[in-house]
Amino acid sequence: MNRESRATKERAETNAINWESRKLLLKNAIEVGRLLQEAKELLNHGEWLKWLKESVSFSRSTAANLMNLYKAYGPKLLSLADDDPNSQALGNLTYTKAVLLLGLPEEEREAFIAQHDLGTMTTRQLSQAVKEQRAPAPSPVTNYEEKYAACCQTIADAFQELLTTLDQLARLDPQTKEKCSQDAGQLASYMVERLKDQPPQAN
Repeated sequence: MNRESRATKERAETNAINWESRKLLLKNAIEVGRLLQEAKELLNHGEWLKWLKESVSFSRSTAANLMNLYKAYGPKLLSLADDDPNSQALGNLTYTKAVLLLGLPEEEREAFIAQHDLGTMTTRQLSQAVKEQRAPAPSPVTNYEEKYAACCQTIADAFQELLTTLDQLARLDPQTKEKCSQDAGQLASYMVERLKDQPPQAN
């Protein structure tokens, strides 16, 4: 076996071990989440935080993440065969990525996992993608409000430029400036009348 073939073989073996390790790590985290959930249900009200500190040394947030991982992925991941496509997709998750995906509703999360190559995404890329997924789509009203604001700003800028031009023209040619002012006034009056008729009335 030449060096190139050997390197290819070692790369494949390394990737396989890495995939198995990530899958095992997530499964272990999910299993811990299951045990924590069962323990919490057995404890009396008010004993949970004390039990966490004294028995397992988990912070409240870490314990919550582990239990949420179990609720979100446990029943599905623990029951899937290794050759199942869904198992392979979930196997591409690290603990951190799995926690990030908890920010999506269940139905959106499953579709998101199916549509993205989680194995090649960095944590930052995944975080940004989840953030964009959660962002509400702008409503048509919002879009038109933004267009309205942009149009008003354009008109205001053009009007200010018109005033500056007329001021300069007044010093060079007062007679021409007066005519231009009248034309601009007629245009402004026309615009006002058009605004009164919006939306246009049917004949």
